[in-house]
Amino acid sequence: MDTLMQDIRLGIRMLLKNSGFTLVALLTLSLGIGANTAIFSVIEGVLLRPLPYPEERQLVSIQAANLNKSLRGIAVSYTKLMRNRQLSRALQEAGAYFPLTANVTTSGVPEQILAAHTTANLFHILGTNVSRGRGFLPEEDQPGGADVAVLSNGFWQSHFGGKPEAIGRAIVVDGKSVTVVGVLPASFRFPFLAPEPDIWFPRVSEHYALDAIKIRSGAGFLSLIGRMQPGETLQQLQAELDAIDSAYRKEFPGYADATRLTLEATSLQDSLVGTLRPSLVALLAAVGLVLLIGCANVASLLLSRMTARSREIAIRRALGASQGRLVRQLLTESLVLSLVGGALGVALAAWGLALLRFLPAGSLPRVENVHVDVGVLVFTLALAVLTGIGFGLAPALEVSRPDVQSVLREGSRGSTPGSAGGRLRSALVVGEVALSLVLLTGTGLLIRSFAQLLIVNPGFQAGGVQTFSIALPAERYAQPAQLAEFYRQFIERIQNLPGVRSAAMVSQLPLNGGVLFVYFCPDGVVCQGVGKDPIIALRQISPDYFNTMHIPLERGRMFDDHDSADGKRVVIINETTAKHYFPHEDPIGRHLVEDRENVPMEIVGVVGDVRFNSLSAPDSDEMYLPYPQKPVAGMTMVVRTASSGQPLAGAIRQDLKALDADLPISSISGMEDVVSDSVAQPRLTTECAGVFAALALGLTLVGIYGVMAFAVAQRTPEIGLRLALGAQRGDILRLMLRQAMWLILGGVGLGLAASFGLTRLLASLLFSTSATDPLTFGVVAVIICAVGLAACFLPARRAMRVDPLVALRYE
Repeated sequence: MDTLMQDIRLGIRMLLKNSGFTLVALLTLSLGIGANTAIFSVIEGVLLRPLPYPEERQLVSIQAANLNKSLRGIAVSYTKLMRNRQLSRALQEAGAYFPLTANVTTSGVPEQILAAHTTANLFHILGTNVSRGRGFLPEEDQPGGADVAVLSNGFWQSHFGGKPEAIGRAIVVDGKSVTVVGVLPASFRFPFLAPEPDIWFPRVSEHYALDAIKIRSGAGFLSLIGRMQPGETLQQLQAELDAIDSAYRKEFPGYADATRLTLEATSLQDSLVGTLRPSLVALLAAVGLVLLIGCANVASLLLSRMTARSREIAIRRALGASQGRLVRQLLTESLVLSLVGGALGVALAAWGLALLRFLPAGSLPRVENVHVDVGVLVFTLALAVLTGIGFGLAPALEVSRPDVQSVLREGSRGSTPGSAGGRLRSALVVGEVALSLVLLTGTGLLIRSFAQLLIVNPGFQAGGVQTFSIALPAERYAQPAQLAEFYRQFIERIQNLPGVRSAAMVSQLPLNGGVLFVYFCPDGVVCQGVGKDPIIALRQISPDYFNTMHIPLERGRMFDDHDSADGKRVVIINETTAKHYFPHEDPIGRHLVEDRENVPMEIVGVVGDVRFNSLSAPDSDEMYLPYPQKPVAGMTMVVRTASSGQPLAGAIRQDLKALDADLPISSISGMEDVVSDSVAQPRLTTECAGVFAALALGLTLVGIYGVMAFAVAQRTPEIGLRLALGAQRGDILRLMLRQAMWLILGGVGLGLAASFGLTRLLASLLFSTSATDPLTFGVVAVIICAVGLAACFLPARRAMRVDPLVALRYE
């Protein structure tokens, strides 16, 4: 122990004595270790940390998928929920939920919040008990049950001051009185909805947008959560679900989800963060490469510094020190350096992780779990130790076996070039260049992919469009005519506001995650019925919707005021639908039939395709109905205006209050923000990879410069002799550049070979971009060569200006 403390004290003195080297090395190590610590913190908090529920490994998510599994994550029907509750033996319990926006009045002021309907047993499945009051009773979960609610702890604190008297109090939700029966604990988290619901209601058998017939015949709108029996596996559960599905198809062939859909079970954690795993693993690989480049950089600096100490080491060896003792001393210095760099890296990581709170809601699930904790500190400590050994071992071994007589004869110089040391430095440069090229190539592919995503035409012009949602309570707007009249008056008021160019409504906003699919059949095709016919996305709109969103009309006409509830049933389809079902004819005047209503609708127009789910999704069949012919309680207003959204918000609220003082609107947001939020995850991945690639490129530049500068210093006598014998200064410049470029080109060749194999692992993250895109590979190779050449130029220029007399006198 005494010897170890002595080595540590000596190592600290040596590092303080060489402050320039120490500062550069600490900066390099803190950046590399800090980046790894930050990404590991994200992976630990998002992917590795268990969900905050007891026995969470038994929890599963059950979703629908089409039969060939090309489309997953589809909502499940109430009928399949009940079927699996009755027949499943692998599940202890199965519950479900669906989200909704609700208008709530607690203190005379209406507001719109996120709520959820759930089965009475969902909290029990998750192992959660209410902290105050009670949960839902079985009879409250049945049709016609009492109107009750359980509050989130945050809503209870913000709206009731955390007072116990809130239990039993009635609040107004969507125009009807609801009794508060319980409050969830402050520790309860439900990350499957973002933001998390403020209020929970019972009865998933009731849906605000679906009638009882649709609910009881296979309409999908639920997310299922189940708890497996002890000892059961996902494979066993999946086999049971397949068997139940097979019997379901035979028993209920006319149900909407009988023929085309099946159930698929995944672990509850994978259902939440599984799609993030490839991105986070790619970022971890990226920061790993950054750290390797940093290690190579520091190893090169350390080798140069240790070479300068060769006389000291030779004397210690001559006095009887063993190679093992010298290696231990030199490694101790490296470890001290690495541990201090690790401590600085933790501070940098903590600062960087604090920026995650500014991410859009839902772009990184479980972000509240991401912080520097004990597990992260243990990881960083292990990483710092491995890093210290990694960059310190090779230089220590190299300089701990000097030719004592040769070094001591050098006397005044105190250092010797050492052919082995030169080869090691050259190998480090080649390795740095190769690693940088791999990282830059992967980043280039992600940037190219993201650029391809951004140039996708969403089908509308988002600039200047403000949006907000509104939900009409069924208690006061029970009749379709009431809904339609309210929307007509509201749109008319908004259109008359100063600065408003046009205003309209749509049932589901593009790129906002909400899509309603229905079964239909076109003219000339015999309808097979619900569950067998093709599906199409359905939106209800007001007449000026296409004009407001700047969605082009390809053929026919748009809706107008004559397309009323009493008028002829009409529909507008998108270009993809026209190509699919009317490929060689004009669809105007033809008809579509929605299976459930069985009423022919005349096609009066064809509009351009709109990316309604995501920018990366292919165009899908879509139809639009005039809202008076099929009004729904929840709509989204889109307003094209010449002014910003905030002055408009006050005027809209005043108009809404004049129509119905109990109706709130959610905060106004720009359509450009909606488009931006739809690509938040690929943007985050690309930006992080770009930062790491820039860091790697900077470290490589510094590394090449350092090696070349040392090479020039070591070859100063040789350069002086060449100049004295008649060599031109241009010859010296070319000599030094040629030596460096051979190393750079070797690294580029090695990096390209590695990249061709490794970038294929990024294929799942790329959009319209090949994992072996030749343009990206070529541009990155040119960049690496240019940066390497720039790093070599200053040392080479210094070599060209060597004074032969000074150099020979030095020799």
